[in-house]
Amino acid sequence: MQITDTVPVCVLYQDDTVLVVQTQAGAFDKFGDTDIYGDFNLGLHVKDNPTAVLTRRAQLLDAISHHAPITAIHWLNQVHGDTVLDIDTDTPSLQAVSADALITKSSNRALAIMTADCVPVAIFGQSQDDGIACIHAGWQGLVNGIIAKSYAKLGVLSAPKAIIGACISQGSYQIDEVLAKRICDEVTAQSLVNMTSSALYDAIIIPSADDGKVNIDIVKLARLELEHLGIDVVSESVPCSYLEPNLYSYRAQTHAGKSATGRMAMVVVRH
Repeated sequence: MQITDTVPVCVLYQDDTVLVVQTQAGAFDKFGDTDIYGDFNLGLHVKDNPTAVLTRRAQLLDAISHHAPITAIHWLNQVHGDTVLDIDTDTPSLQAVSADALITKSSNRALAIMTADCVPVAIFGQSQDDGIACIHAGWQGLVNGIIAKSYAKLGVLSAPKAIIGACISQGSYQIDEVLAKRICDEVTAQSLVNMTSSALYDAIIIPSADDGKVNIDIVKLARLELEHLGIDVVSESVPCSYLEPNLYSYRAQTHAGKSATGRMAMVVVRH
């Protein structure tokens, strides 16, 4: 469900106190020769016109403010690491902080994560006093325990839930077999899931037609890490960023020979 006719942003979850939304690319010739950014790129780091990007961010803020009383959206410089920024206690900066997750225990503070294939995750509890998290989880983040570290920093939540936004699906995500084994070894070595490396491999990896290649299900890996923490994942189906024409995909647009890729945003706010 879109929350406005003018901004391509859809509600992923909404209850009396929590709102989770994700933007789309808008009108977009995803696989064409010339259209790189579509109508609603929110990334300042992808060589788009910065004035246009900031205007879109302001439009997104305005659209969300009609549903939750916010005055700003908090953004990051995402680096595929494991740093979690607590916007309530960490030193504020005029520059976007390098991190891959945001948390807050305050109401009406909107947290944003940008993606173009990686897994965006929102975590929240059912109590008005519970904190919220917005997490950027590519395979590197999932290996580095970004979900577990974000959840630990949030503290105890009442009946915790998670939303997974649009990201790349297993059928479109081919990687080296050696990397796949490394991912499974490192995830299980850190006890991020409750299974052996070989069992995890069987759960999230399928063979590819290309020698030395396999396809990985990072959505399932994120689900397994969330469920291991006792978090209820309420997202039933997750759109594929590679296949859907109105979603940004770094991998799809690289395969199409494009020089850059726009970014979508997941935003979560407790109000």
